[in-house]
Amino acid sequence: MKKVLVALAVLGLIVFASGKQRGDFGKEGEAIKAVFEAEKAAYFDRNPIGMGESWVKEPTSMKIWLSPKGLTKIMGWDKIDASIREETADDSWDRKKVTATFSNYQIDVMGDSAWVVCDTDWSGIYKDRPMKLRQSRISVLKKINGQWKFALVAIYEIPGA
Repeated sequence: MKKVLVALAVLGLIVFASGKQRGDFGKEGEAIKAVFEAEKAAYFDRNPIGMGESWVKEPTSMKIWLSPKGLTKIMGWDKIDASIREETADDSWDRKKVTATFSNYQIDVMGDSAWVVCDTDWSGIYKDRPMKLRQSRISVLKKINGQWKFALVAIYEIPGA
């Protein structure tokens, strides 16, 4: 009987501890998702400074796109910043006619680092044409001064989605 009670007590501690980890992860997960949403809002507002606030400003920061047109790799904060400024300067389409929704998050937090996989569904009217596109993102984030920031973002288009 004592063995059963000890086993139940240990099991209870394990369940309690794992529940606490999920709660902590929930806070970090929500903070990480907020970074995705903040960068998206800045993108749609054509605000390069707001987008830059979501990034680690280091020479090792990287942004990669893989699309049917090929691979684009941008290495280092200065080049990422230049790319962001070019993207937000583009006024050839009305951002109010396009939406982007993040979903299917998988987040793994390891101290002050995290990796995230999620999908982005784009829809609306882009340059006077209907648009529907699904992308998947793999991101690495660092926590700097209590704030999560992108260190790496790799975006690839999901064919036929």
